[in-house]
Amino acid sequence: MFFMVLLIAAGCSQMRTVSRLPSAPGESVTLTPELERLYRQVASHTSKVEALDGYADLYLTTPKRKAKAYCNVQLRKSQDARLIVSAGILGWPVADLWIRPDSLFVNDMLNNRMLVGRNSGENLGKIIGLRSSFGKLTETLFGVPDMTEPVSAIESVRMVGDLVCYKVRSSSGAKELFVDAMSKELNGITYFDLYGRKTAEFRFADYQMKQQGSSELMVPREIDMTLFPDAPPDGSRSLKVVYDERVINPEHFSIRFKKPSKARTVNLDEVEQLPWL
Repeated sequence: MFFMVLLIAAGCSQMRTVSRLPSAPGESVTLTPELERLYRQVASHTSKVEALDGYADLYLTTPKRKAKAYCNVQLRKSQDARLIVSAGILGWPVADLWIRPDSLFVNDMLNNRMLVGRNSGENLGKIIGLRSSFGKLTETLFGVPDMTEPVSAIESVRMVGDLVCYKVRSSSGAKELFVDAMSKELNGITYFDLYGRKTAEFRFADYQMKQQGSSELMVPREIDMTLFPDAPPDGSRSLKVVYDERVINPEHFSIRFKKPSKARTVNLDEVEQLPWL
């Protein structure tokens, strides 16, 4: 995919192994008031991050290729995301991606091309090799997933040691949320569709304390997202984000993507395969 070509151009190094989440652990337990409070507390943390500006290594793995890039990551919740991909020792930018809920813009600086199209799983697949939704992609970059389901949506709870697994009904199927009861950190989420098939898996690790105004917030430094295809022979695809540095909810933050005036435009919606693949 185009983004994988840029990732390779940006320089490959050792790939990190994506850790799988366990199946629902332990034995079924009663949803006690303490477990309800733990769920609400973890859910409240996910609503506190509205914007992010930072630098991270991105590791992309598909059945055929592995690649890595260093990126400036800029995010505004539910609005847009920007990835500036750098290459070489001096860190020269080679691509600038602007991702909105309804549209995609990619300034391919290496080839003086501007890629434009709808934000769809198909078009994201053409660019980054992952048929992800806008929400799943930004959750990965934020490291903070949406937990909007109320306590009443919890169907069951299982525990082993300090690890709690909440199974929660959602509008698209179900989720399993893995929470460390001692640290009150979200270790991971597994998503299932309406037929009970696993569609995606997130893992969060290496939590760090970040300043947010006058308060502090724990956020993961490492985030893994693995997507599982409808057809098993296609194989899973994963994106791992490892932050070097970042600012949570920076003041007066905005994303300014500059469209090149002289670059040739390629319409993503009108091509089945990009010309460089």
